[in-house]
Amino acid sequence: MIYVLSSISDFHIRLDKIPQGTDKIIHAVIYFILCLLIRRAFFYQNRFPLLKSYALMGAFIFSVVYGLLDEYHQRSVPNRSVDFYDFLADAGGALLYVAIFWLRNRQDDNGRELQKG
Repeated sequence: MIYVLSSISDFHIRLDKIPQGTDKIIHAVIYFILCLLIRRAFFYQNRFPLLKSYALMGAFIFSVVYGLLDEYHQRSVPNRSVDFYDFLADAGGALLYVAIFWLRNRQDDNGRELQKG
């Protein structure tokens, strides 16, 4: 979905009708969801135990790298350009997911790690 939306050459023109800065919120929400889905995919697979152990970190890195590649990809789309602030919003959305996940799953009083969805 991200790739398809970033491939639409006049998509930024349609975004001009929404309040300024709203597009950054949309970027953050999309990459929050991407990071969530990637973490779940990494955690619930059994083929690569190391990836499963570091699912949250792997999901964050994957999301940030994908955001960077997506901005690079937009260089080749007519009427689109690379926007560093879009990339920051992408990374911020992924980081927000990591922070919320970490806060919800921090260790309990006995030192056991809580593991919630």
